[in-house]
Amino acid sequence: MNSPNRTLEEHLEHLTHEALRQLPPCRAPASLEARIMGEVAARAAQPRRAAGINRWPLAARLALMAGCILCIPLAWVLMMSLRMQLSYTLVATGAIPVLHGFRSVSSALLLLAELAVHLARQIPGAWLFGGLLATGALYAALCALGHLVLRSAAPHSKVHSV
Repeated sequence: MNSPNRTLEEHLEHLTHEALRQLPPCRAPASLEARIMGEVAARAAQPRRAAGINRWPLAARLALMAGCILCIPLAWVLMMSLRMQLSYTLVATGAIPVLHGFRSVSSALLLLAELAVHLARQIPGAWLFGGLLATGALYAALCALGHLVLRSAAPHSKVHSV
C-alpha cells in the first residue's frame, strides 16, 4: 500500500541524502588517532579490578548477583522489625489517639519530634550503627545489582558509522 505520505517521506529522504552527499567530507584532527590509541592502551593497562563487570569471571558475577538477591529477604526482615518497633512506640507514647485528632501543623511536628526522641532513646547504639552499616551494604548491593543488570542488557554497544 503506497500512501501519499510515504511517497513524500521518500522524496524528502532522497533530497536530504543528496544535500548531505554534496557537502565536503569532514576531516578529523591529526591528533585524534594518537589520542584514541593512547586511551585504548591506557584502558588495556588498567588492573582487572578497575575493568567493567563484564570482565569479571562468571563465578564472581554469579556470586555478586546471589548476594544481591539474598539482601532482599534481609531488607524485608529489617523493615518488619522496624515496623513492629514503631507500632510499639506509638502505643507506648499514647500517640495513636493524637494521630486521629491533628488540629494544627505545630502539634504534628511536636508529636514527630517526641516520637523521634523516644525512638532514639529506645534503640541501642549498636543497633543504630548496625542499621547504618546494613543500609550502606544494601545500598551498595542494589547499586551493584543495577549495574550488573544494565551491563548485561547491553554488554557491547557499538556505534555504527554511516
